[in-house]
Amino acid sequence: MYFSRVMINPHLWNARRALASLERLHAIVARATSGAQQDIDGSDERPLWRLDQSGGGKVPRLYIVSRRVPDLGVLMEQLGTGPQELAFTEYEPFLDRLRRGQEWGFRCRANPTKSIGSGRSGVRGRRTGIVRRDEQLDWFFDQARRNGFHMPINRMEAPEVLIKESTLVSFKRHGGNVTLSSVVFDGVLAIDDPDALKEAMITGIGRGKGYGFGLLTLVPLVGKSY
Repeated sequence: MYFSRVMINPHLWNARRALASLERLHAIVARATSGAQQDIDGSDERPLWRLDQSGGGKVPRLYIVSRRVPDLGVLMEQLGTGPQELAFTEYEPFLDRLRRGQEWGFRCRANPTKSIGSGRSGVRGRRTGIVRRDEQLDWFFDQARRNGFHMPINRMEAPEVLIKESTLVSFKRHGGNVTLSSVVFDGVLAIDDPDALKEAMITGIGRGKGYGFGLLTLVPLVGKSY
């Protein structure tokens, strides 16, 4: 597995088109990492990715977790990425450093959803995006428990997590319109189950993973060295 950081040139026409559509970015990432949904050994390990674009003159960045190093030729053509703007590293050595009790800063762009009952016995309800912020946080707390971590309580007696961005994103797919709830969670996590967390960092959290959701990234906290 590889973790890659891709700098995007927003002045390139192809890149501007990609930045405006999750469907186009989905196709570019799939093509750059293998071009297929299934790997050569038959496993269905799709790449995880996330687009970070904060504005204020910052260059948009694409983070990718994939079985292969992304193809620079595809990235250069579609996103204007030069050789010095693609950085990658093997992922497993970092994951192997994770231990119970460690604390890390994190970011995750997720697609929180819930099931709305059909009201009929034996009929599955439909999934819908969660838009209330308190429910979005509850959803993320549940995901944390499932995936081997929690957010420590700070001096204000609140968990160390905030919603940096909450919006609805729309794009066209197969001739129809798709709208997804997009929420960026930033904060501090403490590891409870390293194996569960490692799995989440490879396979993602929640739904919509093919469209830039579910990738959990960690950064060291000031004064922490693991």
